[in-house]
Amino acid sequence: MGMKDVLVLGAGSAGFYAALMCASKGLDVALIEKEGLGGTGFRFGALPVKILLDGIRENPGISFEELQEDFRKKMDEVRRKLEADLKEAGAEIILGEGCFVGRNAILVNRKVLEAKNIVIATGSRPANFPKVSYGNRILTHKEARALDRLPKDLLILGANVEGIEFAAIFARLGVKVTVVDMEDAILPGNDWDLKAPIIDMLKSLKVEFVTGCKVTGVSESQEGAEVTVVTGEKLKAERCLVCLSRLPNIPKGADDIGLEYDHEGIKVDQNFLTNVENVYAVGDVNGQCLMGSVAISQGIRAALHILGQQDTTKGASYEGLARAIFTIPEIAGAGLQEWELKEKGINYQVTRHPFSRTWRGISKGYNDGFVKILADDVGRILGIWMVGRDVSEMVGLLDVLLKRELSVGEILNSFFVHPSLSEALLDAALKLI
Repeated sequence: MGMKDVLVLGAGSAGFYAALMCASKGLDVALIEKEGLGGTGFRFGALPVKILLDGIRENPGISFEELQEDFRKKMDEVRRKLEADLKEAGAEIILGEGCFVGRNAILVNRKVLEAKNIVIATGSRPANFPKVSYGNRILTHKEARALDRLPKDLLILGANVEGIEFAAIFARLGVKVTVVDMEDAILPGNDWDLKAPIIDMLKSLKVEFVTGCKVTGVSESQEGAEVTVVTGEKLKAERCLVCLSRLPNIPKGADDIGLEYDHEGIKVDQNFLTNVENVYAVGDVNGQCLMGSVAISQGIRAALHILGQQDTTKGASYEGLARAIFTIPEIAGAGLQEWELKEKGINYQVTRHPFSRTWRGISKGYNDGFVKILADDVGRILGIWMVGRDVSEMVGLLDVLLKRELSVGEILNSFFVHPSLSEALLDAALKLI
């Protein structure tokens, strides 16, 4: 077997796009994955959570068994598409765990593969509590997604995006949910007006919040899971879902080739090259920004660099990038939020417009949700944020527009599809004149 152009370790978002891009441009590419196409985000994380939430949203009375069956069908469909896309592009798919046995050599399934370029896209994993093993009473997102029956009650450690999304799923299915976090704020990094509707929804489903309490211990027994907080109080439930910090999956053999990394991830430059020649690291494994959209972007940018098409003059900025929280309702947007502007000492003006006061919102029966615009004193847009049904579908290019310094005037001079929910953006901008 001759030397390949590219070997990609990990078939998550970053690895998939790196392999797809390189293969589609005619390079000889092999994609190595030890568990299955799509990686953690596809198989156990972001996508499964969204499919489950969509199922609950679209069918409020759906049973757990029906939801799981619908989930399996959709996951199979997406999995087949991923495989078809890679094969159509000409990428070889190898199932097995890859291990570095040289700076340009990977051992997988007892065979050594060599390549001119290697892309590490091995992702991340949940950090363990000391002396705690996952899989029985204490769960990560992986085990939570694969449950064959609903628990009577559930403790969720972490009021972050992952924790709150899972809280919405289980609470809507009738599980008694308690969310625990050491911080006082739920969904940190989000303005109160954006997250208040989500908190209200969760409270209406009897979700309880225990905040400002550091967890000092997690244990399990045949009866269930037990969480001890700093006050000494013990919280008990049938199961406990841990949604806290994550650690990079450093590939085997990394130390043998002198790869530089720490507890946050593998060290890379602006082109995602490591200290080892022609070895790249993209996605969660480099620890720069643990988001699916960032992983995809990094995979593409690394591929472009391999292809000799990448601008090397500057690195990526992750401030203000478009993002979404797939709860009920959703939060989505791009740019800065009010708390960030206050922290930076930037003067701003803010306006909101509800979807219920757009023609399309009225016709669709919307009674909640809104668009929020933040702008500076001269009308430059600093942030656009939305709360409501499917708002994640409306923010795709906001990141690009804001980085090009979109102004209120440009919004007012644009043509919106009429009638559409996006006209709420126009109506909000009109209030800033």
